[in-house]
Amino acid sequence: MTHPLSHISFSSTGVIRFDTFDDLYTEPQLALAELRKRRKDAQLTDLVHRGLNGFAKEFLKRHSRPRAVLFRQLATPTHETIRFLRLAKNLGLDPLILEYLGDKFVSTGNRYKRSLGKMPIYQYTGADGRDMFRYKSVCDFNRFTGKAISSVECHSGESLVALHHRLLQSVTKLDPRKYCIDGTKWFRGVGKKAENYYENFLRLFIRDAVLFESFVPFKAEGSFTNSIIVPSFKAVFSQYGLRPLIVRLLPDVDETRLFWDSFPKKVEQYTP
Repeated sequence: MTHPLSHISFSSTGVIRFDTFDDLYTEPQLALAELRKRRKDAQLTDLVHRGLNGFAKEFLKRHSRPRAVLFRQLATPTHETIRFLRLAKNLGLDPLILEYLGDKFVSTGNRYKRSLGKMPIYQYTGADGRDMFRYKSVCDFNRFTGKAISSVECHSGESLVALHHRLLQSVTKLDPRKYCIDGTKWFRGVGKKAENYYENFLRLFIRDAVLFESFVPFKAEGSFTNSIIVPSFKAVFSQYGLRPLIVRLLPDVDETRLFWDSFPKKVEQYTP
């Protein structure tokens, strides 16, 4: 078995160094084995839990079993989410979608947030390999851009959160009340900006859960990974001598494909 630190490079001073974003990932079965081993270490448990803020500790009381975690602003049944649920099931881990409902809703600059209001519904893939979508606008971007996601209201009068949670349950049969949790209090408790809360967030994946994520090395996503994720990862590794357990969520050959942020066609029957 490959050692969990074998893909990490070190400078002459022993400082962790990344050559590619691939260095952030741990192979799925190895992540599961590491999780099981670390959870038996009482000293590590005490050390990690002392470093978490109040909301995170309360979170672990409610979700004490090891979890597969997807972190998105709002849980919804995109193809990405459906893939996450399948991967979690394959590893025998209970899924949990950690949300940030207090985050700002935007019309541009973040493809995922925009897809919550202007939903790309997958139709088919053409002979030329292009994915075809039908777009469904469910809210007024002019009215709600810059507001908290939790405050966005759909054209139908239903809240945006209620709509996407209803779609999640209809498509996946997953009860959002059981498998989704809003981390807004957590993140705001350690600083609203990502550079403040990500280090605390990544501590969760030392011995309590496995994060499923894809770090895209392009444009804004690549900049975010370099400026926020990598420094936070390094800080947590330096503190515990262990890497946060992160499994690649999407296939590396097409992780930028809009298909993953799109919805299966069946959502049309549940969308007003």
